[in-house]
Amino acid sequence: MKTAIVISDTHGNISAIEKILPLINENDYLIHLGDGLNDLRCFSRDIKANVFSVAGNCDGGGEDEILEIEKVKILITHGDKYGVKSSLYKLLMRAKEVGASVVFYGHTHQNDITIADGITLVNPGALNSFIERTYCYAIFHDGKCTVKNVPIR
Repeated sequence: MKTAIVISDTHGNISAIEKILPLINENDYLIHLGDGLNDLRCFSRDIKANVFSVAGNCDGGGEDEILEIEKVKILITHGDKYGVKSSLYKLLMRAKEVGASVVFYGHTHQNDITIADGITLVNPGALNSFIERTYCYAIFHDGKCTVKNVPIR
């Protein structure tokens, strides 16, 4: 079993990362989905988890990454190039194309978990949000992934 904290759209809010840093370090992985990648540099010596990240549109854009954790194939992306603010269809098609059973994406600043055609699409929300600051807690075990979006109190 492996666990991960998934965050997105920190946009300079390093105090939110600092607040959940002890939680991050209790997990195997930290996944950052873009728009604030430079924020992680402030904690480069403090983060003990393995870090995976992709650049968002405010980071200059970047490529998707494919990960495999505990036999779970994962697509991580910021999501802007798939038009996730209006529909998850293009993102779902990309997940099918690469054979991912889980997709982590950001960009919308709204946390969401959608299951479509057997694929779990997860937006952890944003750590710099006027609505509610949230992150995702993910558990990977033997080909299965369980996710929960959690508000920061």
